[in-house]
Amino acid sequence: MNSNTYNKLSEDVINQIKGFEHSYKSYCELTEEQKSLIDELIPNEELRERYKEYGLCKECSQPNTSYNYFAWCQSCNSKHFQQDFNKWTSGNKEIDEFIQKFQLNATRQEEVLEWIPYEKFREIEYLAKGGFGTVHKAKWIDGYIWYWNIDQNKWYRYNTDVVLKCLNNSQNLTTDFLQEVCTVQ
Repeated sequence: MNSNTYNKLSEDVINQIKGFEHSYKSYCELTEEQKSLIDELIPNEELRERYKEYGLCKECSQPNTSYNYFAWCQSCNSKHFQQDFNKWTSGNKEIDEFIQKFQLNATRQEEVLEWIPYEKFREIEYLAKGGFGTVHKAKWIDGYIWYWNIDQNKWYRYNTDVVLKCLNNSQNLTTDFLQEVCTVQ
């Protein structure tokens, strides 16, 4: 995590800028006067650019870390993930910690890793066998996390079809293996 992530906007600055419309809304652009004021009020470059690009989080009033149809706030979402750590386990402490680290550091929805129990899939269909295991397609019942729904106080999920890779000897996975998988993207 970047050390600038811990810098925060003051309450005074938030009160002066919270009503501005943001560039992520195609129909709204900041005025030149608003841009100048933002440049003056927010000396920290990372916070200033995040604010201009993604707007303020509706929970903590700090600049979001991304925007892909919905805003993403790393700080708030990492707290939401932490609250759920005791509600799931892969059965392997190393894997659980690896997934939790990804969740805490996710600056946007596309960076989220989750442990999905087998019973959360339906219509599982075999596709092929490979050197390390078998490949299936399935429907993910809950779907992936898209954003935190503030009004309902829960994750909004998007249902989707997925490809599952069942690895041979997966009970022996190590974090070294998982690190390698993550760098191959």
